[in-house]
Amino acid sequence: GVYAFAAVFLSQTIGPLGWIGAALALATVLATAMIYAQLKTIPRWHHWSTPLHFALLSLAGGALLANSAGVDNFGFQALTAALLVAAGAAQFAHWHFGDRQFDASGTTMATATGLGPIGTVRAFEPPHTGTNYLLKEMVHVVGRKHAEKLRLISLGLLAGVPAVLVLLPPSGLITFLAMLSHLAGVLAARWLFYAQAEHVVGLYYGKR
Repeated sequence: GVYAFAAVFLSQTIGPLGWIGAALALATVLATAMIYAQLKTIPRWHHWSTPLHFALLSLAGGALLANSAGVDNFGFQALTAALLVAAGAAQFAHWHFGDRQFDASGTTMATATGLGPIGTVRAFEPPHTGTNYLLKEMVHVVGRKHAEKLRLISLGLLAGVPAVLVLLPPSGLITFLAMLSHLAGVLAARWLFYAQAEHVVGLYYGKR
């Protein structure tokens, strides 16, 4: 806040304050990512790829936003494009490993209830016939074909398109289109992040 105030109202940039602010912003992103990564009840999130892709998405988005100043600096443009590609790779890795995490966790109805040593465990009846908060927020089931299409669209928009646009000669329109594409791709990825969470509570509803 102090850095921004000095830059906007005093036309002075205080370098050390900018670096401190950037470091604190990144630390906030990583702390937020770890809120998700430490949840053992959601195996897809309980993985090192969660904080990695959070961090790279924030760095790529920040670099893209910094390009909005319209400075003709190809070195910085190339760095931004590289960060966007890295963010796309991290997002892909998160999906790749996440798809295997639920099975790898070994969580089943037997382990969830602790009744495995007795014999085969299965649900006698559903917990209830209606819906509830858990089903709405934690037990989404996204069709495989739809998820794959949305992932491709998301990767193209959050990394591919803006990485190409940012390497073109800078202009207000190109920068706007790159930022709009990146934002749309991140929003699609964020929807999948929650929709495909695969909370273990789904076992009780026969959804896993």
